[in-house]
Amino acid sequence: MTAGKASEETKHPNKPGGSRFQQQTLAAWKPVYSAKCVIPIFFVFGVIFIPLGVIFFLESSTVKEKTLDYSNCVTSDNVTCSEFRKNRTQATMAMNCMCTIDFELTESWAGPVYVYYRLTEFYQNHRRYLKSVNQEQLLGDVGKTSGCTPHYFQSGTDPNNVSLSGHIVPCGMIANSKFNDTFTLTRSNSSGGDNTNVTWHRTGIAWSEDIKYKFANPSDLSAFDNTVRPDYWQQSVQDLTGKLQNEDLAVWMRTAALPKFRKLYARIPNGLTAGNYSIGVGYNFPLYRGNKNVVLSTAGWLGGKNRFLGIAYLTVGGLAIAGGCVLLAVYLAFRKKKKSAQVAKIQ
Repeated sequence: MTAGKASEETKHPNKPGGSRFQQQTLAAWKPVYSAKCVIPIFFVFGVIFIPLGVIFFLESSTVKEKTLDYSNCVTSDNVTCSEFRKNRTQATMAMNCMCTIDFELTESWAGPVYVYYRLTEFYQNHRRYLKSVNQEQLLGDVGKTSGCTPHYFQSGTDPNNVSLSGHIVPCGMIANSKFNDTFTLTRSNSSGGDNTNVTWHRTGIAWSEDIKYKFANPSDLSAFDNTVRPDYWQQSVQDLTGKLQNEDLAVWMRTAALPKFRKLYARIPNGLTAGNYSIGVGYNFPLYRGNKNVVLSTAGWLGGKNRFLGIAYLTVGGLAIAGGCVLLAVYLAFRKKKKSAQVAKIQ
């Protein structure tokens, strides 16, 4: 190595070598997008997206859905349940507030029919709300309450002077605010007889993976003896079907990303016939803002009623066709001017 080359490397120690790879001079394909290449792409996207959008839109239109708002339903004694539940004490929480919603189906709905509860302006995505849970407790270690502030321990008595002191199971804000309204569905008898109860299933509403991997009961169920129910609950976890593996609990604990959401409550496998129906509501869940609804819905191969996908595909396809037409018009106009200029130049 000569002295000059050594001094140059000392001066520029990070200088790359002189190979074509290091100097980034390798042969490469650099496409030049021409009008003849780009314009057909726009039309192809439009031809594909518009028929798909029509199919998705028509499929969503076949799904039947009925939404019933019961936010301010009134009891037979003319008591507004939402106002009754705002006065939250141990005594009022132990009392029932029952109201009824009547509706009519003008045509039969083939099964299965899904029953949802729908809430608005309920922010399950708040950071502190999401963190207020103890996963170890949900997996059966009921003594663990870290991270559940402020709903982790309770002391006091119920209206019957029964002690309510101990660790809360399940603890945390998510579990404490679990939706606990109850519903019954009856069909009115057109001949004037007694109403008929509609059979629905409360199982199969949660993700099987959640029940299997995120919830478990303690091996010794007596571990529940020294615990208390969350403040907003009407019954303790021991009284739930499946206890900590209760499907209603699993559905609620899978938090929603947006403040307007609906969650599955029950399934009606045999569908509903046309007629008059009544939904009996056990109003337990306090409402401070937003609305509460019961949603009845069928489902298609795309899921529930949601026209957004069809509209989105139609919009994208329409914009692609419009963009292709604009580019084609510009291309033809400039090509004509270019040919005119070439003819004038020859002459």
